[in-house]
Amino acid sequence: MILTNRLFERQSPSREAKSLYIFCEGAKREFQYFEYFREIDSRIKVEVNKLSPNDDNSPNGLYNLAESSFCGTKPKFTLQENDEVWIVLDTDPDKSNSREEQINQIKEKCNQKVNWFIVESNPCFEVWLFFHKNEKVIEFESDTICKSWKQKVNESYEGGFDSRRHPIFIEEAILNSEKNFQRNENGRPTKGSSEVHLLAKSMFSVIKNKIRAIKNKL
Repeated sequence: MILTNRLFERQSPSREAKSLYIFCEGAKREFQYFEYFREIDSRIKVEVNKLSPNDDNSPNGLYNLAESSFCGTKPKFTLQENDEVWIVLDTDPDKSNSREEQINQIKEKCNQKVNWFIVESNPCFEVWLFFHKNEKVIEFESDTICKSWKQKVNESYEGGFDSRRHPIFIEEAILNSEKNFQRNENGRPTKGSSEVHLLAKSMFSVIKNKIRAIKNKL
């Protein structure tokens, strides 16, 4: 059964109304996940950047993509007072081992802007997906490797994680992620932790009634 978000109804203007602009390093799974929420409630606009094959999806690259979307001579979007910009990252190291340094740099830049946020998952976005079905972090062989987390996520759902169905369990994922969340001495998420619940909570505060209504129809 496909759990669609077709309960979209136009609501009266609200002080809660806002736009969320999301920039992810994953071109497929992350994009499809957040796209689920795109038209779930007229009070929130979820705009997910779709990476092209030539885009730089490093931390610096995503920050530059975000900045160019709102600044420069031809900005794609105009930020309003309540709008938010989110950059969604994995902590897994790159070949040049420059990722941690890049993340620290763009965090500093985002801290100087209003409503610009960075959320990390350690080691990858699949940790966040894992919490849609699982209450506790589990240790397993190669649990620092993204490929292993992808396998664990797919084992948790019959037929694998489906971005047309399983994002509906965002409320459970928020609770599970928060319960298991830990930071290391540098303030970064520890293995098996994800900060994506911060972004999810920003969305859920507006869409919770719609999400619960969809689930009640199951």
